[in-house]
Amino acid sequence: MTDAALFDWDGTLLDSREALLGAWHAATDEVVGRRFPVTAEEEELVFTLPGAHLFPRVAGDDDGARRLAAAFQRAYESTSERVRAFPGVVEMLRDLRGAGVRIAVVTSKARRRFAADAERIGVAELVDVAICQEDTSQFKPSPEPVLHALRGLGVEADRAVMVGDTPVDVEAGAAAGTRVVGVAWGASGAGPLLDAGADAVADDAADLERLVLQSAGERERTAT
Repeated sequence: MTDAALFDWDGTLLDSREALLGAWHAATDEVVGRRFPVTAEEEELVFTLPGAHLFPRVAGDDDGARRLAAAFQRAYESTSERVRAFPGVVEMLRDLRGAGVRIAVVTSKARRRFAADAERIGVAELVDVAICQEDTSQFKPSPEPVLHALRGLGVEADRAVMVGDTPVDVEAGAAAGTRVVGVAWGASGAGPLLDAGADAVADDAADLERLVLQSAGERERTAT
């Protein structure tokens, strides 16, 4: 059976869309003098790239990136009041823990922001290991953060499942050797996740719990 479930954070467990966009808009208005993101393509960058990569890209130089990162943190301290767990997520995590499944979060978010989010939505005590922006030199779709989480949990990849809402989550889990389940309610939707190689896509938290608990053998029998 599944020994561990590794979850992306924003867009998978946490509904933070309004909070992130609000913080980006406030910070870029202040530092860059123009609002970012404003197009669908720019929004996709916000929800797939870590701030460590995006701040210099938007600001244009290292000094601007530092100022933008600081402005973003100040803004997020206010806008993060809008974050919520997606429906059924807290109950799902409790059920998984009750079934003996260890829980990790694998996120490109800074630990300071992740920790505040986790306390706000009431899941901090349900997460055994959190791999954040500061913990690895590479970010998803590299498997490095997923492998780091597996080492922290003491679980082999073939006994774990990675869950995410974007193709970069799918690619990271697959490269690390885990099963991969997508969630249909996040940034990408079912089609791109399946195209990227997800084994399945959950429609809601109850469906996700079922898919996480499903053993590899059951998955193979279902497929045949």
